[in-house]
Amino acid sequence: MSAAVAAPSRTQAERRAATRRRLLDAAAEVLVAQGYARASVQAIVSQAGLSQGALFGHFDTRLDLMRAVADDVGDRLISAYGEAFRQAGTTGHEDWLRAALELVRSNCRSRLHQAWFELLMAARSDLNLHVALAPAWSRHMSRVQRIAAQLMPAAATRMGADFEVSVDAAVTMLHGEAVDNFVRADAAADEARMRWLCESLRMRLEAAPAAPRATGA
Repeated sequence: MSAAVAAPSRTQAERRAATRRRLLDAAAEVLVAQGYARASVQAIVSQAGLSQGALFGHFDTRLDLMRAVADDVGDRLISAYGEAFRQAGTTGHEDWLRAALELVRSNCRSRLHQAWFELLMAARSDLNLHVALAPAWSRHMSRVQRIAAQLMPAAATRMGADFEVSVDAAVTMLHGEAVDNFVRADAAADEARMRWLCESLRMRLEAAPAAPRATGA
């Protein structure tokens, strides 16, 4: 009988990356389950199964950890949306605009997104957190705009600056809807709101002039 093959040992960089991943995941979970005020260092390391020393070996302060969580959660949400959009094949869908917006709605209502909402709500009254999150918000919104333009290049070209306004309005509305949904569950209102949003955006798409054709030298 042959001896079992030992699993290759991880490098120090791989171990550090794995520990950081556990801390970020644990912090996001505690934010969702207990809220920002109760997301203490002890609660987070207990969730991660690590020591406080392990946490402070990666993050100088709790605020630094929360800033990293905001970046991580935002990146994961945007990446998940882009992948879902590509897998759904919304560009060939009978109503691709509604399909794309339904994916945004699903993303906004995901459990992971609740960690982002919890941080935003806490930033209203926590100046240090507000200062820490503002750059993250700007980066994420810029990435949302880029991925929207990549997924809908024709619309982005035709609409120009109005495309960015439309993307921002749609995302902001669905963010607010997701927050309201924590208390208000109304399927009929959800459907009416989605129809209105689709019709409003479709009118803007149809009203946008065609991009001028490039002329030869």
